[in-house]
Formats: sequence, C-alpha cells, structure tokens
Amino acid sequence: MKIDIYKSIKNGYKYLSVPKGTKVESLQLPDPVDPDLLTLSPFKTRLEITPGKSHFALDQDNIIEQIEKNGYAVHGAKIEIKVGVV
Repeated sequence: MKIDIYKSIKNGYKYLSVPKGTKVESLQLPDPVDPDLLTLSPFKTRLEITPGKSHFALDQDNIIEQIEKNGYAVHGAKIEIKVGVV
C-alpha cells in the first residue's frame, strides 16, 4: 500500500496517513477531532508500507488496519537521542 503522510503543524509528534492521492480535506474525521489534526503539512508522499514488515518509526500493520477501517490513520512518532558521559 502506498500512503501519504501529513504532520500536524501544532504538534510535531502527531501524524495523519492516508492512501496515496487522498485529499485530506475530503476526509470524514470523527467529531470531536483532535484539534492538532486540523492543521496539517505534507510530510512524506508515496511511502510504500507492507503488512508484517518493520519500518523505522511506523507501525505499518496498525496504519494499514486503521486505513482499511477509517480511510485514514492517526499515529505519533517521537525519536529521542540522549548523549551523555558514562
């Protein structure tokens, strides 16, 4: 499945993924919707995801399941790198 990923402008850890080419303006989001997902910016386009395959910072199986059920997937990603002296 190829998807487009949009990133929340208000919260950089929240994402909305849709099947490739979907117009996010046409989505039927639940009411009430997380207000952070009302202002989005394109993040990654035409990303290929495959069930059962791991992908850095994405739970591909969960995203595919949400898209098949709702037409979109809401997910988060946060990468922390800590540098210190041992």
